[in-house]
Amino acid sequence: MSAGRTGGLLLVLAALLILSSPVAADRGGFTIARFDVTLEVEENSDLLVHERIEVEFSEARHGIYREIPVRYTDPRGYQWGYDFTLLGVTDAEGRGRPVKQSRHGAYRRLRIGSANRTVTGTQFYVIHYRARDVLRHFAEYDELYWNVTGHEWNTTVEEATVFVRLPEAVGDEDLQIDGWTGRYGSRSRQVSSEILGPGEVQVTSEAALGAREGLTVAVAWPPGFVHFPGPWTKAGRFLRYNGVLLAPLLILALLIRLYRRHGRDPRAPAATMVRYEPPPGVSAGSLGTLVDEKVDLQDLTAAIVDLAVRGHLTIETEVDESLFGLVKREKTVFHRDPQAEAGGLLGYEQRLLDGLFAGGDRVSTDDLKEEFYQEIPGIQKALYRHLQDEGLVVGSPQRVRRIYMSMGVLAGGVVLGLGLWWAVQQGAILPQALGVPAVAGVLTALLFFAFAPAMPRRTRKGVRVRAWAKGFEEFVDRVEDDRFERDAARGIYESLLPYAMALG
Repeated sequence: MSAGRTGGLLLVLAALLILSSPVAADRGGFTIARFDVTLEVEENSDLLVHERIEVEFSEARHGIYREIPVRYTDPRGYQWGYDFTLLGVTDAEGRGRPVKQSRHGAYRRLRIGSANRTVTGTQFYVIHYRARDVLRHFAEYDELYWNVTGHEWNTTVEEATVFVRLPEAVGDEDLQIDGWTGRYGSRSRQVSSEILGPGEVQVTSEAALGAREGLTVAVAWPPGFVHFPGPWTKAGRFLRYNGVLLAPLLILALLIRLYRRHGRDPRAPAATMVRYEPPPGVSAGSLGTLVDEKVDLQDLTAAIVDLAVRGHLTIETEVDESLFGLVKREKTVFHRDPQAEAGGLLGYEQRLLDGLFAGGDRVSTDDLKEEFYQEIPGIQKALYRHLQDEGLVVGSPQRVRRIYMSMGVLAGGVVLGLGLWWAVQQGAILPQALGVPAVAGVLTALLFFAFAPAMPRRTRKGVRVRAWAKGFEEFVDRVEDDRFERDAARGIYESLLPYAMALG
């Protein structure tokens, strides 16, 4: 494809984007002489809106487009909106005018006019509609904050006036009135306001509004004159526009269901029976790992001591002296017994032994600091595999946790992406609209991370061994010191020590 043709396609795409935007709905050929609006606040907090628009056409046109914003994004990133109900469009004499309405992002678009007939000169368009969930309720006052003309007109509005009528008479001293003019976000106050009577207010723009400029009004009064929906209705409306926040709740329900079906252990014995020896046929490192389903330093230390008890290595403490013996430092030294038979070693024990003595048959903790950590992932993997081979767990606990954490990252990204896409489709303003989907995505990921440690599952055999371990732990906690001294004298203490270490 040639560069010229590519550039032409880009121009066409850009033109289509511009033409599809609200500000491109009217492309000149008319001005608005007057834009008069009446806002009737009802007791049920609905708002009746009557717009009387006087248009001067300088060329033949079929009619006008009225873009009415029905969605908006607040500074915190929450999406809000109101229910829009069109009641009709007429001319100045009350005769109906053809109208078609459609949704365009944050706007409700009214196409007023006939495709078979053009108009010129002065034309009047009177639009009647109802807006629900518009008023704002605060502790000290209620408020109507309303974009009177919109900021979507691509022409001049010579005069703009809004008349507000409250459902009951409100004293002048209880009314607060404010207004702004200019482009979106402008704080210019080129307006004049007047209280016409009890509960009746008028606000007028003091200067003509240019293209894409508008008039906004705010009127506040004491609470009690308008009845607002209850908290459940408000919560429902909030979630209607910020539905992505429901995603973490749905994910929570899903994770609870997954835990009950795949993560919860089979039922354990109701009471803990005291055991006077560790579970038969289970190594110290395996027992510590089975109890909390994690291979930690405590389990590896217990496994090393167990290897020492069984004669595969010896552990000594040496003292290094410096500065003529003034500074002394203890270090642990491991000696491997090359005569010890390796036939009785489990896979993870052999890997642990090989990792400890990779640098020779004599190593110290100083030697291990720089290299042994590289061996730990392989030892952990071998220990998890041993639990599986022994039928103590369903799947590798480490792998199960990683799967759920990866699912959390993926699910969080999906929630963020879909939430942001939906917000943009509804006309949300960026970057403010990024906040709510981001919160929902992060909460979704955190829920997976929180459930991940609980999802590894023991088998029935694993549950029985864990119950036995708890019974042995009860014995170790209760036994008196003199009993330990007697056991130590008979050599029993050494055989129990690795298991006691594994259980903390």
